[in-house]
Amino acid sequence: MPITVAMIEEKEFKTKMRGYDPVEVDEFLDEICDEMVAMQEEIATLTQRLNQASHNAFVSSAIPAPVPPPAAIPTPAPAPKAAEAPKAQGSSEAAQRLLAQAQKVYDETIAEAKAKAEEIMKGATNRASMGLEDLEAEKSDLQQEVEMLRQTAKDYRERFLRLIEEQQHILKSETALFE
Repeated sequence: MPITVAMIEEKEFKTKMRGYDPVEVDEFLDEICDEMVAMQEEIATLTQRLNQASHNAFVSSAIPAPVPPPAAIPTPAPAPKAAEAPKAQGSSEAAQRLLAQAQKVYDETIAEAKAKAEEIMKGATNRASMGLEDLEAEKSDLQQEVEMLRQTAKDYRERFLRLIEEQQHILKSETALFE
């Protein structure tokens, strides 16, 4: 089933924790739609040009060339029947050239579309890779911050325990106050 622009625009994805950014995905899909529309328009234009060229070749072979006035043309000797074969062969060759040109345009269009798709995919891969690198750096920063907080909590706990011990020592040594 061929993918259409409408299918891309209407596609909804489920969201999951730590999934892709929906706005970024939508923007990328919009870029793909724009590119598909441009390629479809180019294909339509090339098809129209091909049809026009085919029509022009057919019309030019069907319309005889203007005949100069009789005084300017010497009377030719009757041509043998074999002379009609080159004309038919010429039309066949013209049709084959036209088909070859159409195939060349088709191949070039497909190659350009594939190259453009590969370029888009490389760009998307690079952006995703850069996003992943940013997330890895952020993860590393957060891990360092958590480790610092753990160390600070540990230091605070040790100071608090020393303070309690000092207070217990003072209470034990100053029993005279409580008698």
